[in-house]
Amino acid sequence: MARGPRLLPLSVLLLFMLSLLWYTKSSDGLSYLKGHGYSYNINPAKNFKSSKDSVKDVHNSTLGFQKVFVLNLAERPDKLDAFALASTLTGFTAEIIPGVRGEEVVNKALPSLEGLPEVFGRTLRRRHNSHTDGAHSRVVMEGLTSAIILEDDADWDTRLKDQLALFAQGSQFVTAVSPDHKPHSPYGDDWDLLWLGHCSNQIKPDDERRFVIENDDTVPITKHRVNFAGIPDMAAEGYDNNTRIVYEANNGVCLYGYALSFRGARKLLRGQAQRKTFLPIDIGIGYMCRDDPNFKCIGVFPQLIDSHKGAGRLSRDSDIGSFSPQSVRQKGYTFNIVHSTRLNIDHLLAGEADKIERQWPNDPEVKGPLRAKPVGRVFD
Repeated sequence: MARGPRLLPLSVLLLFMLSLLWYTKSSDGLSYLKGHGYSYNINPAKNFKSSKDSVKDVHNSTLGFQKVFVLNLAERPDKLDAFALASTLTGFTAEIIPGVRGEEVVNKALPSLEGLPEVFGRTLRRRHNSHTDGAHSRVVMEGLTSAIILEDDADWDTRLKDQLALFAQGSQFVTAVSPDHKPHSPYGDDWDLLWLGHCSNQIKPDDERRFVIENDDTVPITKHRVNFAGIPDMAAEGYDNNTRIVYEANNGVCLYGYALSFRGARKLLRGQAQRKTFLPIDIGIGYMCRDDPNFKCIGVFPQLIDSHKGAGRLSRDSDIGSFSPQSVRQKGYTFNIVHSTRLNIDHLLAGEADKIERQWPNDPEVKGPLRAKPVGRVFD
């Protein structure tokens, strides 16, 4: 839900509406398969146990991946500077993937022109090629075991690494890591995409597996959650305001932050090249998560990464929209992030960990210890 003065320009809203139309109506891609070819066994989730040693690498300078990439247009050094501050103060570093301007992408470089609107065509070309020909091909060409890809205006909680340690346990559970096996990756070795930052994400139908993180004070309560399409129905599943879940994802929108394994990057390059109609890159990835039983996506809700909107001129926000030069935001914000790294930069620079501020200070404080548990059955 949007609140107060946090308004998006008309052009951005129109672009998002187009994306949602693709998201809900397009039949391109593999036919939807309700059966995923899996069979259940009777091993209860309580037999799952992830050792702390298996997830310790999330605390390194690449968050447990081989590399961290940030997408950035050369003309926006301001965004790169802000990202560099936020990432290094959180304890990780990133390599730059240069953004591609839409007018630099020729028609024949796209898998299809059918469905590509004249309005926003440049923007959609840029996003497609920055992700596919930039980040995804880098993972494949360099033979990386995994990489996390972030947009240059992404934001996350000041305790991101602690969150990722819990998410890694959840990913191990969902991908059925054996209790007596230490995976090469802290996130498990049987995944293609980890969808950490999104504006919509759904759970695979008929999948009972959840890794449930309860009493988590980094979870925004329901009234502060802002998403633009389908999300898990937390109330229907019986979760309270301070619960986060990890699951196998069925679909999604927005790519604020996501990780690819080597095999996942290869599948994405192949899958996107075979499209018969043009799709925005995030919608295309979401359809692969939904339709391809051999493309395994792990999701988390509420999300761990979102898009930051800084104080100052609104015209600095977006490289795809336009604002009046007179439009100014008095205070910055980030959707869905409680202890925003970007909003706590000064405290982090000063080493004032005890002064980290919550975006919504009037919300009730979470009391008691955090709890994490697997729920549901595991696949054979």
